[in-house]
Amino acid sequence: MKNLLYTIIFLFVLSSATAQKVGLVLSGGGARGAAHIGVIKALEENNIPIDYITGTSIGAIIGSLYAMGYTPDEMLELILSDEFGYWQTGEVEYDYIYYFKKPEDTPQFMNFSLNLKDSTLIGGILPGSFISPIQMNQAFMALYAQSTAKAAWNFDNLFVPFRCMGADVYGKKAITFRNGDLGDAVRASMTFPFVFKPIWKDGVPLFDGGIYDNFPIKVMKEDFDPDFILGSAVRGGGLKPSENPMSQIETMIMQKTEYVVPEEDGMLIEMRLPDVFLLDFYKAKEVMQIGYDRTMAIIDTIKARVNREVPLNDVTDRRKAYKESLPPLKFKNIYVTGVTDEQRHYITAQLRRNMDDEFTMEEFRRAYFKMLTYSKIKEIIPSAIYNWKNKTFDLYLSVQVKDEIKVSIGGNISSHQANQLFLGLEYQSLGEISADYNANFQMGNSFSGISLDSRFFPSARIPGYVGVKFAYSNKSYSQSQSLFYEDVVPAFIKQRESLFRFRYGFPFKSNSKMEVFAGLGMLTDYYYQTPSFTNLDFDATKYNLFNTGFRFERNSLNFKQYPTVGRHQLIVAQYVTGKEYYRAGGKRRFNYHRSHEYFRVKGTWQNFPNTKRKFSLGLMGEAVYSNGQFSSNYTSSILNASAFTPTPHSKISFNEAFRANSYIAAGMIPILKLNNAIHFRFEAYGFVPLKEIRKEAYTIGDGQVTYYRARYGDYFRKYEYMGEAAVVLQLPFVSVSLFANGYSYPKHNFNFGLNIGYLIFDSGFFD
Repeated sequence: MKNLLYTIIFLFVLSSATAQKVGLVLSGGGARGAAHIGVIKALEENNIPIDYITGTSIGAIIGSLYAMGYTPDEMLELILSDEFGYWQTGEVEYDYIYYFKKPEDTPQFMNFSLNLKDSTLIGGILPGSFISPIQMNQAFMALYAQSTAKAAWNFDNLFVPFRCMGADVYGKKAITFRNGDLGDAVRASMTFPFVFKPIWKDGVPLFDGGIYDNFPIKVMKEDFDPDFILGSAVRGGGLKPSENPMSQIETMIMQKTEYVVPEEDGMLIEMRLPDVFLLDFYKAKEVMQIGYDRTMAIIDTIKARVNREVPLNDVTDRRKAYKESLPPLKFKNIYVTGVTDEQRHYITAQLRRNMDDEFTMEEFRRAYFKMLTYSKIKEIIPSAIYNWKNKTFDLYLSVQVKDEIKVSIGGNISSHQANQLFLGLEYQSLGEISADYNANFQMGNSFSGISLDSRFFPSARIPGYVGVKFAYSNKSYSQSQSLFYEDVVPAFIKQRESLFRFRYGFPFKSNSKMEVFAGLGMLTDYYYQTPSFTNLDFDATKYNLFNTGFRFERNSLNFKQYPTVGRHQLIVAQYVTGKEYYRAGGKRRFNYHRSHEYFRVKGTWQNFPNTKRKFSLGLMGEAVYSNGQFSSNYTSSILNASAFTPTPHSKISFNEAFRANSYIAAGMIPILKLNNAIHFRFEAYGFVPLKEIRKEAYTIGDGQVTYYRARYGDYFRKYEYMGEAAVVLQLPFVSVSLFANGYSYPKHNFNFGLNIGYLIFDSGFFD
């Protein structure tokens, strides 16, 4: 009986050792690689085993996911997810953008940096890669750390043994990844040159494995020697030249690959997908279906050559057990390199407060994006190494700190009087107290000014900043807005402003902030009280003011001008006190003064729904209330009133009909998206003052001189409207708009023009 038992065990072991093994080879090919998911799905449903897997580029991504226990449906879900979209664009989702650290919007559309350690280095005009690595750096660690730990850095110990390929372009050879950090291996294998930033290993940058080996069947044979090899190869449109830039780069970089599986070794499933380009991952579902259908069409042929079956239920149970055995992704020890001791303390403090604290991946992710948002830190490369002693991961952070001055250039090029030039300088420091310093200069027909702004971020339990700002500006309004300066008349209104402001800001969640402020301002208005320009000198009204209050803002708009998605909410409440001085035209001294004391509250709301439809409807509302009294005359009262300026053109146009001390306004913005870059929009707004500011004439002395003073009309007795239609091209660095608009006052007030850039001005005393 004992001999019979030994014989049965021996025969079982012998049959297991000689069981037919199947290897799956996955080619590169960008988004076309979603077809590999369909191939895997068809194989699993038909009980065909996958014992080994090798892949390159997208084949490495799909292969590694399967090797970590992902089902085909889970792989497709990941590729179609918003998270995967952020990886391939480098954009940071709104929930992780720390808006309270963002400086004020400026009209910049390009920047470069001056390295303070090496004056010969100028960078930033062209990025090191088209897609920022900020997302992938943290995402790939989160995705692969647990499987890397369980496998003990040996890819043979994964759910399915795995290999992937990289390219050493300096040594001009392919690299096979068999062990190490799985995330780094896959990241290197898919690093398409110029699109993604390379992974460095032993001082050598590694790129997409498809450069030298886009179909790693040789590695499959050498490392695993399976009984049957099934190859899945995806290709583009063949030899016909493509107009798609990514396809042209792919053709230049990738060396010719033979997609061949010898008859004696197995079979090849080859799919040509000429209409799917490198980053068309939004087509993943239909591409996966192509791979599934192509495999099902030859499934009987595959079954005829693969005798061994593994029921899907067995694979599912084994996959479940594998996932449950993964160590939880929690961190404890932190090791930071590339920084000073003070900087290391600052970075560590962002992640935890006590040395014994553990923290999750989500907590790290929020601190990670917080540290990188508008920061001196250029890049953080995280890696997680499992600590078998304390059953947590040690977090290693390789930090690159930039010691440079950022130089920004921008403004607006216009067919009307809105030509602006912008220059910005920015420097940041990082230590126990981090800080940023900004100097902005603007010059143009409508607005000129200088702004010096600094903010200090102490390392405190409650994040926040202390800021100091000084600004001087000069704004002009002309009666003519004619094209290309034809028949331009002199400005009839000039406003000069000097302000000094102290503020304290702190965040509300991630995309909101609150500021408490106090400031001093000297505002001077120069104006003609009539449009006849008979006087040689302007009248002038000067205000010496103090204000204090708070500003709450929430902003998730996708563009700083002409947004199409997101929400913006703003509340500014302030107490204002000070004196007004008036000087009539031709006089040298201010011969009239009065005191002012009032409250002003302003609220603005914008909402642009995030929809995948081509048509969407944006909504906007604004309300202002002030109990301030009038200034010395009608014109100065109108200039001191709040202005409703929802469009770029309205910001440079003086229109007294859209000014009031208190008002409500609302608008609708239908948007038709022609593609990801171009949209057509129509903006329609209504404006209703609480009480209209009316002009009242009166005379003094012999009655020969007429003056105008301001008086309130009845409640809600007047309304105005404006509308604008525009075709907008949103490029990665600049906005281009062709517009036509009209106002209800004065009559026949229609305008059209072209803007290239941004009409964004520095904030003023009341903003």
